[in-house]
Amino acid sequence: MAASPAGRFCGEVISSGDYQDVETMLNVDKDGRITGTYELDEPDGRVEGTVTEKEPGTGTSRTLVWTDKYGTGLLELDFSDDYKEFKARWGGSNNGRFDAASHTWNGTRCTSLSLR
Repeated sequence: MAASPAGRFCGEVISSGDYQDVETMLNVDKDGRITGTYELDEPDGRVEGTVTEKEPGTGTSRTLVWTDKYGTGLLELDFSDDYKEFKARWGGSNNGRFDAASHTWNGTRCTSLSLR
């Protein structure tokens, strides 16, 4: 079976000015577009959001749009060649325009020991 970005990834994201544990669930639809959800626990409570690839992409570098209670922005994902991990950067938006992706977000395929 070919390597795929679909799966559950455990990692960290910069949010509220500090590193937070994040769980990112990714799927690939029939068009090849990556979609998914994420959740993290912040000092003020749980944050749940969605990610959707803007245009169906190919290869290990993809651009998605994240959306949660804080707003929306770009998420630039760079997967390892075997799709076992990703390093990403995210940014917000202001007046309908996306900011540069400058905050870190990463993930490694979760193991059964990684359950939150």
